[in-house]
Amino acid sequence: MGLAVLENLDQPSAAVVSAEGSRQDFFNFSREELAALLQERFGASSYRSTQLFQWVYRQGVRDLALMSNLAKEFRDDLKDFFHFPLPPIVDRQISSDGTRKYLFELEHGSNIESVMIKQPQRMTLCVSSQVGCGMACAFCRTGTMGFHRNLSTSEIVRQVLGVIEDAKNFDDMFQNIVFMGMGEPLHNYDGVVRAVKILTDPQGLAIPPRKITISSVGLVPAIKKFGESGVDANLAISLNATTDEVRSQIMPINKAYPIRVLLETLKGIPAKRRKKITMEYVMLAGVNDSDADMRRLPRLVEGLPVKINLIPYNENAGLGFKTPAVDQIHAWQDYLTQRGLNTTIRWSKGQDIDAACGQLAVNKVGERPKRRVAAQPSL
Repeated sequence: MGLAVLENLDQPSAAVVSAEGSRQDFFNFSREELAALLQERFGASSYRSTQLFQWVYRQGVRDLALMSNLAKEFRDDLKDFFHFPLPPIVDRQISSDGTRKYLFELEHGSNIESVMIKQPQRMTLCVSSQVGCGMACAFCRTGTMGFHRNLSTSEIVRQVLGVIEDAKNFDDMFQNIVFMGMGEPLHNYDGVVRAVKILTDPQGLAIPPRKITISSVGLVPAIKKFGESGVDANLAISLNATTDEVRSQIMPINKAYPIRVLLETLKGIPAKRRKKITMEYVMLAGVNDSDADMRRLPRLVEGLPVKINLIPYNENAGLGFKTPAVDQIHAWQDYLTQRGLNTTIRWSKGQDIDAACGQLAVNKVGERPKRRVAAQPSL
């Protein structure tokens, strides 16, 4: 991984305020930002931003002519000032287990994937934060794309809205959102945090903050900033090894921020925020799944009230690693549970459509994908 990626962890998302001609992209604005903009531009009260949020996010209405509690003259002004773009769904694939993978086409020929993960008791939406990824984790296909650009706040929000719209065809809805798709979310700190603020706004989609998880490979400066911020979302850390030697081999970020530094940073997060940390551990046969690793892990996280997610490697990613034996995976879960760690096994979903953990990757950036949306389900 090039150090250029690490030198600017706080870079703003692309096109924070993009426009179609002279019209502003509505989905780039939080309600507070929208209120300030409307007051400055039109002399409107802050309540107008609340009304717009309710129409657009709560009611799903993006036609200003239908927003009947706004004066016609004001609606006409807004029509010339805002646009409400949704990204086209180029492809939707449906797994045999019910998981759905979406390919969205963005501006300038970029493409990203999002996944609606089917689970026994709920559905979880996995969203992307970047086109490609610069972290180069050895077990992740997205990392083979390299880093191209951050997604704007609007592009992140529009992924969610696009899936919400399509979910009507399936009569279902997600209960959780995880920033575990393409890209390193905290490398796009500004875009992701602003998107979370919009998604959780009580006058909009009102997604409970406890239902949103942001995952990171371990970008220490951004984790520290996140921990000290007022961003009310869960944090997941991709640990994936118990020694620096192994972690540096499979996760180049460890050379800049080794395990000790990462864990000390997590312990420095205010106590209330630490309760929302999950440790993710992708299990790679013969690499990080030894009995010695198993015994080291509880000692490493001692003092952190974490949850452990064991993730058996998904061999369909095709990167040369193997999945540990099922008995070994369960032995880890039993051992960690006996030592007081809340430990779950996260089995991959959507493997037959390349939607499982570590599999997300798209065609060459700039190459226009063939449009192919799966047939609508019979309800």
